Amino acid sequence: MMADCDSSPDHTPSRDSDSSEVRAILWGRLGRRLESGSNETPAIAEQTEPTSGTTFPPSVKRPTRLSDEWNELRRLRGSPDGQDNVSIPSHRMESRRSIWKNFISLCTSLMCAFISFLPLRNIQSSLYTNYHLGTLSLAVIYGSFIIGCVMSSWIAQNARPKGLILVSVFSHVLFVAANMFPAFITLIPASCLFGFLQAPLWSVQELLIGSYGTSYSAVTGMRMERSIQQFQGVFVIFCHSAQIFGNLLESLVLGMDDTATNVMFHGNYSNYLREESASTNCTSPCKTPIAYPFNAFGYEIFPNTMLLDGRLHQVEILKIIFLAIGCVSVTLVGCCLRKPDIILNKRKMCLKEKVQESLSFFRTKTFLMLGLLMIFTGMQQGIVINDVTKVYGTDGLGLSMVGYFMMCYGTCQLATLLVLERFQKRVKPIVFVLKGFLISLGLLILLYVWEPADDCVYTVLGYMALWGAVDAVWQSQVQNILVANVTRKEPAIIGFRICQGFGLTVVFLASIWLSLLYKLCLVCGVLIMGVLGYMILEINNNPMTPLEPRPFNV
Repeated sequence: MMADCDSSPDHTPSRDSDSSEVRAILWGRLGRRLESGSNETPAIAEQTEPTSGTTFPPSVKRPTRLSDEWNELRRLRGSPDGQDNVSIPSHRMESRRSIWKNFISLCTSLMCAFISFLPLRNIQSSLYTNYHLGTLSLAVIYGSFIIGCVMSSWIAQNARPKGLILVSVFSHVLFVAANMFPAFITLIPASCLFGFLQAPLWSVQELLIGSYGTSYSAVTGMRMERSIQQFQGVFVIFCHSAQIFGNLLESLVLGMDDTATNVMFHGNYSNYLREESASTNCTSPCKTPIAYPFNAFGYEIFPNTMLLDGRLHQVEILKIIFLAIGCVSVTLVGCCLRKPDIILNKRKMCLKEKVQESLSFFRTKTFLMLGLLMIFTGMQQGIVINDVTKVYGTDGLGLSMVGYFMMCYGTCQLATLLVLERFQKRVKPIVFVLKGFLISLGLLILLYVWEPADDCVYTVLGYMALWGAVDAVWQSQVQNILVANVTRKEPAIIGFRICQGFGLTVVFLASIWLSLLYKLCLVCGVLIMGVLGYMILEINNNPMTPLEPRPFNV
């Protein structure tokens, strides 16, 4: 996550890093000195690119060890003690700029892609209520995400990073385009492709961040762990900024005609898009409207769904804006993103071996203890996306308020992550888990019993802020606990994503058949059992030894 800031980083090259560059500099400078016959040595900062093709007289012996090269570098610079600072050559400065340029291009393009998806996901269940199309599309997204997680490691190993990111980002464009013409035949396949490609997208961005951090460490001499943490922290800020800016844009656009938007989602817009059926599932017979054909799923496609009373509605304007932002993301990846100088590759394995490696985490004791808690982290996100936004947003204060609610949710989530990064080494994870348990249980109970009035907007915003804060606690602490209790990190992280996707899918599918009360009881049960499993793991890792009895005093 976020790396601790150091006010005075030391950029002096270490012996363990950049040995090839030191060798090239030394060989090039020795060759120039011998050719010119001068004992003067120019400053390193004034050199041009080191030349590897320099020839030496037979009497000159090239350095063979890094320590010899380093001692020769000190002698040439006229500082035997080597205490003075080494100035950074111009080509290394260019490398630093290139690394940051490519990394910012990656972060910006993914932020634009997330902006086009996250706000639309938050109102998906409110937009398409007939036949539960919106809820089913969300279930398909995270169901296919589970399948993608199983194969993500193999896909990231065999595909080119830039090409894989480009295809994944383009799936955001297809998903937004399918929302402009909502039907089972358009939205379900687009959701399936979109969800499947999100898993390798996360895997390849982790690979690229590690590669950028390694390259930056080689250029600057910074510790590799700290360099990678620095890039990871910046990426986290960009990702959560997408939640904030995207939802703010959504509420601003929908708020331009708030009255028409609220009326639309009390049934008028749904009736306009399609004829009401006497049944509530997509397999039952539907009344066929005149002049508009149905597809094989019993759901009609209108050629003019974007028009309402002869003009574009704010919802469709919002979709067009998200479509344009998605196209900007594809353009940034295609034109600005370059692969890093160092690519961290692992031993290549076939698909069967990679799948077995990814699923090996589910045979460990850690999964048995933390599995339900990991599933709960996904289930509570599903409750917020599908139920909280609908109860207090669409059915309460209006659809245009959903964006403000989720903006507050994302802001508090990011702020809590930054704060937890500072205190996670000072406070034990069990403290955060127990506090998160109590807050989550209270929020779930409050969701069922609390009916806010029309004038308590700030109270609902505070309620959403608590959801964002507690979600950040669960995401960070469960992942830290998981990494601390496993020997192989990659299968554990993949297993964590699979559990989250499973929890989200269960909540969305349960929304079709279960009422809010039974669904909240299910989530609360998973939470209680998950915390009990974590307590057993904590006791197993830190057994309490009985104190020795005091000696008997006469």
